[in-house]
Order: sequence, then structure tokens, then C-alpha cells
Amino acid sequence: MHVSHDEFQKFQDNSMNAEEMIAFLKHIDDCDYCLEQILNLERKSPIQSPAYMKEQILSKAATPAVQTGRAITAASYRMQLFCCGIRTAAGVLMALLLLFGISEVDFASLTPQSSIRMELPEEPSMPERRSNHLYDFSHNVNQGLTKGSKALTNYFNDFSNKIINGGK
Repeated sequence: MHVSHDEFQKFQDNSMNAEEMIAFLKHIDDCDYCLEQILNLERKSPIQSPAYMKEQILSKAATPAVQTGRAITAASYRMQLFCCGIRTAAGVLMALLLLFGISEVDFASLTPQSSIRMELPEEPSMPERRSNHLYDFSHNVNQGLTKGSKALTNYFNDFSNKIINGGK
């Protein structure tokens, strides 16, 4: 059986007692037809919540169980944020250690010794070398990049040593 128009009116006027309200809301939850009717009424005139509902919500929010739940949620969020910060700091420190420590690693000693010999092409003779401007240009660029990267690595090593040793 569906909710009558009088019950809809009592619901809109907030004149239902708690038991009637519970029964009405349970029926609305189960009956799609009545739900559609109340939605149509609500579009015409918005439904106001009962006056006692605000007091009940505020009193429920002030209970220790709700306050404890909020405190646990806030502490959990702070703990997650703290752990994320620790992980980020550890990652940055590891990246810096790798960045500054990698210049001291001898990569040639890490490769296995192989018995394969490669024959290198002969260097061009002096007259041919002078006429090859592309070779000279690439050789100079290579030398400049090598010197620049060594200087940059030395600068970062000095800088990190000063940070680690307190500016000494």
C-alpha cells in the first residue's frame, strides 16, 4: 500500500512523530512509486528537515565515540603524511648520495675482462687530419664536454663535502 497524500503533507509540515517518520522513510526506501511522488512534491516545494534533527545531529557529533573517530582519522592522516615525508626525504638523500658518489666509482673495473680484441681504425695522417674540420670540431666539443663535466663533478663534490663537514 502506498503513502497517502495526507502523509506526504504531514511529512512536509514536519508534524510526524519519530515512529511515523521512521515508517514513512522505510516505505520510501522500498517503494519506487512513492519515492517518485515525494521527489515530484519536493521539486514543487522543498522539504524542510524536522526541527529536532539539527539538535540530534549536533548532540551525536559531540559524543565521545564520534570525537574519537575523528581524532583517529586525523592522526592516521598525519601519520600517513609523516611516512610519506620520510620516504621522500630518504629518496632524495639516496639520489644525492648516488649523484655525488658516482663520480668516484671506477666503471672500468666493473666490466668483465674479455679476450676479444677490437682493431681500431688507423688515425688519419697529419695532412689529412688538418683538412678534416668536422673531425677537429667534434674532437674539440668532446674535449670541452669532458672538461666541463669534470669541473661540474668536482664542484658538486666540494659542495657536498662542505655540507657534510659543516662548511670546512
